[in-house]
Amino acid sequence: MTRPRPSTSLRQPPEEAAGLAGFPSRVLSPETPLYRVVRKGFGPWWFGSSLEGRFDLPEPEGTCYVAGDPLGALLELIGPELERGAVSSELLRERRLREIHIPDEAGLSDLTSRRAAGFGVTAEAGSVVPYDLPQAWAARLRAAGSEGLIYWLRHDPSRTEGYALFGPHGERTRWKKGRERPISRELLARLASECWIEVLPVPRSGQLRILGE
Repeated sequence: MTRPRPSTSLRQPPEEAAGLAGFPSRVLSPETPLYRVVRKGFGPWWFGSSLEGRFDLPEPEGTCYVAGDPLGALLELIGPELERGAVSSELLRERRLREIHIPDEAGLSDLTSRRAAGFGVTAEAGSVVPYDLPQAWAARLRAAGSEGLIYWLRHDPSRTEGYALFGPHGERTRWKKGRERPISRELLARLASECWIEVLPVPRSGQLRILGE
């Protein structure tokens, strides 16, 4: 009788913080540009606790997700909506890109380091669903003093780095919000040339042909 294989090779985190001694980490600098696509008029520094995000922490703490590349940030938005290499322009109409910087250095646990494999971490940390295991790792690393995580963005096959920043639940109104910019033609051109993804307008009713039975 063969034992069923687990659905993921990502392991549970150690129960004790001592089991995470030596876990790989990196310092995120205030000079490092970060990117987030948000709704028009909304700030980028929201630390959520809904547990609907991959590395969400429960209140009173929260998690803010940013990307290391503007195209990676855009792919994280459109990835779930992508259909046959295209996405609706309506999805982007009220979205804006912000380039932002953290105000102070932060020590982040590095889930992209090969040394993390020795602790039971795999690249699935950034892709596995549901989010039970990634959230367990986030909670355990936070309890061990981590200020966030570095991981591979799920919807970018080129392995762009994503950053899940930890902190008190809510919005950072005093942090610099960066300049709000529309999704530029240059970024959409990159989306088309590098990812082969088109942004298409929603067809008008007059453009639709109704087929009879």
